[in-house]
Amino acid sequence: MKHQPVITGLGIVSPIGVGVEKFWAAALAGKSGISTPTSFDATMLPADCRVVGEVKDFDPLGWMPARMAKTAGRFSQFAIAAAKMARLDAGLDTADLPPEQLKVSIGTSMNGQVDLGESTFAAFLQGKDVLPWTTNEYPAHAATSHIAIDAGAHGQTTTFSTACAAGLDAIGWAAEEIRRGQATAAIAGGTETPLSPYSLTLFHSVGVLSRWQGPPEEASRPFDRLRSGLVLAEGAAVVVIEDEEFARARGAKIYARLLSFTSTSEAVHLRKVDENGEAVASAIGTAIRQADLAPPDIDYICAHGNSMVDYDLAETSGIKRVFQKRAWSIPVSSLKSMCGQALAAGSAMQIVAACLTLRDQTVSPTINYQVPDPDCDLDYVANEARRVRVRHALIHSHSLGGSHVAMIIGLPG
Repeated sequence: MKHQPVITGLGIVSPIGVGVEKFWAAALAGKSGISTPTSFDATMLPADCRVVGEVKDFDPLGWMPARMAKTAGRFSQFAIAAAKMARLDAGLDTADLPPEQLKVSIGTSMNGQVDLGESTFAAFLQGKDVLPWTTNEYPAHAATSHIAIDAGAHGQTTTFSTACAAGLDAIGWAAEEIRRGQATAAIAGGTETPLSPYSLTLFHSVGVLSRWQGPPEEASRPFDRLRSGLVLAEGAAVVVIEDEEFARARGAKIYARLLSFTSTSEAVHLRKVDENGEAVASAIGTAIRQADLAPPDIDYICAHGNSMVDYDLAETSGIKRVFQKRAWSIPVSSLKSMCGQALAAGSAMQIVAACLTLRDQTVSPTINYQVPDPDCDLDYVANEARRVRVRHALIHSHSLGGSHVAMIIGLPG
């Protein structure tokens, strides 16, 4: 017997707002969260390292005891906060749920490398004492473990490190566990805090950062002809997923039904992407078939749209391959135009945005789309939010090494 997974709770920590409603109001208003760094001095760095998507209004003491806030890595703090928001939104803590039926899965690419790894290593090189809690807090699984402990989850805990798609992979895995009857509920999402002079320099060295010379808030410009690279960002997004029968029995509100999840790989190159979009099309097409839908059933595409020249082209090409003539009439938008590229957290943020799109029947815009690209010529919901009838939303994310992940969510029945 298969069970239908549904999303009942949302939580988010983002550059445009901490908390779901604050985040969504900013997204619909087309507000950019991209600026020059405030947590470190970037004046001596290359120009493309001086623009980031930074979370500026986060207070860990609002979400955890002072002792935990002192020792937990920032990536764990974000995850803990987003998970608590999602649990509260879903009313999960008051549900009559056996703890062994609750699972946790979180995705992260860089775990505690920046806020714990770099500072501890610097202390080591200077002959100073190293922080004793780094061993526990640095690993990628730390955030997942914190959430499980806080929620009292006795079911399986799993951490994904599949780069930018890790948040979506974590949510997809959790949904499949529920679909197979291996869990009644799950807390899943992604978290990332990759901002530091060193990490930005690494991204600069491979040539993927935006070279925009204008105002920082315009540096991330997905699908625009003047796009020149991504803007590195931080944040976290977590959702609560439940078996639909269990959720309805306890009277939980339902944002969306998780209809399908699939992943494909180009298996060609770590950095480059197939601009013909074949792997993108394969992932999207498979997700549509697995959901027992047809291309005309998709009303909105929440795109990866990271503002890199080749990635945006590949995504556009893949959409055209699947939807053919109808591709030009489907609203497509990129949250990264406002939040930047938050790696594993970015794909989880897409799920939150897509759920809110279903709830409000409104699509958030792709800001900074000012100069049309003849090769990226779809309806990117340029610069202003739009009321749209959305029954089914498609989320697409791309990862290092040519992995493409697609998920379809639909209105609750």
